[in-house]
Amino acid sequence: MSAERTRPRPQADRPAEPPSIGGAERGALERERRLLRGLLEASASMHDARGLDDVLGRIAQILAAAGGFYGVAVYILESSTGLLQVRATVGVSDKDVARMRDHPVTMEAMAPLMRPEMLLSRSYLFDHRRHQMPDDTILEEALSVPELSPTWRPGLWHPLDSLTIPLDEGPTRLGLLSLDEPVDQVYPDLATVQALELFADQCAAAILRVQLHQQLEQRAMTDSLTGLHNRQVMEDTLARELQRAGRSGRPCAVLFCDLDNFKQINDRWDHAAGDQILQQVAAVIRQRLRRGDLAARFGGDEFVILLPETDVVPAMEVAEELRRRIESAPAPYPVTVSIGVAASVSSDSDGGAFLGAADAAMYAAKRAGRNRVRKARRSTSLPAAVAAN
Repeated sequence: MSAERTRPRPQADRPAEPPSIGGAERGALERERRLLRGLLEASASMHDARGLDDVLGRIAQILAAAGGFYGVAVYILESSTGLLQVRATVGVSDKDVARMRDHPVTMEAMAPLMRPEMLLSRSYLFDHRRHQMPDDTILEEALSVPELSPTWRPGLWHPLDSLTIPLDEGPTRLGLLSLDEPVDQVYPDLATVQALELFADQCAAAILRVQLHQQLEQRAMTDSLTGLHNRQVMEDTLARELQRAGRSGRPCAVLFCDLDNFKQINDRWDHAAGDQILQQVAAVIRQRLRRGDLAARFGGDEFVILLPETDVVPAMEVAEELRRRIESAPAPYPVTVSIGVAASVSSDSDGGAFLGAADAAMYAAKRAGRNRVRKARRSTSLPAAVAAN
């Protein structure tokens, strides 16, 4: 009788044991955790930043200190021009920063560093061993390329290499992070790049928050029709300028401008035509402003221009040139302006009296026949209390 084979008893299913993690993998995971923890802890400081430049400066510092890069550049994409402007850097010489700011680039110009084959997660790794920068590209002037270290050897990060991380908030491209020279000179792996991208997402949210806040502030300070400052901004700025002028003893001047027969223009045509004329005049004023000057729509068809460090004679010259430009501007509806000029010299006028003097001079120009410039009967002086400061 032949022996019967014993069948093995069925055993309860046991969960498969996870594959053991080698020392190199454990080290990589730990580095990723440390990097992510450091970036997220440091990112809390961005919420205390005031203003966009402060936020961008902190982003660059965090990427250098916690991110582990010697070279960092933060670019903001300006919606009005479509240009990438470098706004914050770490590890870049002042000379290179000045050159980079003199050569802003478009997103299209960054294409050699952001080709699809360079994608690593959502970022772009330019590896000089695999990719080549085209000749005669604007990026030669727009980027900073560090010197090759004498300790460099093949396989380490090269000065031509770069990591570019988009700053996106939803579908909106806000800018770019350009990272260079890892402290350990090692090419970042996928986990490292993804940790940096999580931080970049927080950066994008912080940038957008500050930009929206600035836009709201700007709207509160701006006349919506002309784009010039509003009356409140002019009055506040004039008060500060009078205080500064009182301390320094330097003059300042204001031009009070009022369009001639503006009511008849609205009555003859319509308010849309009037709005178009106001916008045209504002554009002429804006073109004539010097650095440091301030223009505001003061109300209706009135405009006020503040000229710091300007005495009455040059202020009259500015006013006369402005009058001629407005009269000869190529607008569909002819318009002229009467301008009153007042200049401060030293000791007892506040902002209201100063504007009142310019306003009175403007009405003198109206009485003299319109379309002309008149100066206040005498230069106004600054408040005694201000001058004493």
